[in-house]
Amino acid sequence: MMPHSENGVQVHFPDNNYFFFGNCAAYKAISGHSVKEMDICWLDTSLNTLWCVELKAFDDPNNPKFFQRDLTDGNIVQYWIDELYKKTLHTLCMLETDRSNTNACVVQGITDQTIFKLVHLINVMPGQETLLQFIQDELRIMLKPILAIYNVHSLTVIPYSLAKNKAILPWIV
Repeated sequence: MMPHSENGVQVHFPDNNYFFFGNCAAYKAISGHSVKEMDICWLDTSLNTLWCVELKAFDDPNNPKFFQRDLTDGNIVQYWIDELYKKTLHTLCMLETDRSNTNACVVQGITDQTIFKLVHLINVMPGQETLLQFIQDELRIMLKPILAIYNVHSLTVIPYSLAKNKAILPWIV
């Protein structure tokens, strides 16, 4: 498999069961209406699990929007909560409805029994990793009815460094 780079992070999918709403014409057609998407999605067919992953706050010299932010700034935390909420909600809506033809973006094999796991990997400043728990708690509260409606198995906000060091998602480097 060819590696893919997203926000400066290398992703090595083990097979071709991945997609990016951001690269899809149907998504691009609606994105001008403030529609958001999670960065990468991969269907693990052996476990019937769809992983949707957002990569936030990565240093990317080609995109000045992506750099570490100080989580002690309450405005930054609220911005991230709002942003991750929209990305999660809009991604789930695009996965579950085809009224805007977004199913053309999705890989084959997702069924009503497919487990959805949503992960927000945040590249935080050293020493601020524990502050992500608050963001995760707030997101879960805000999304509680949506997670129930779409039968989402898990929603997690974790530091990128932890995910990388523990190989939580081994296909993300």
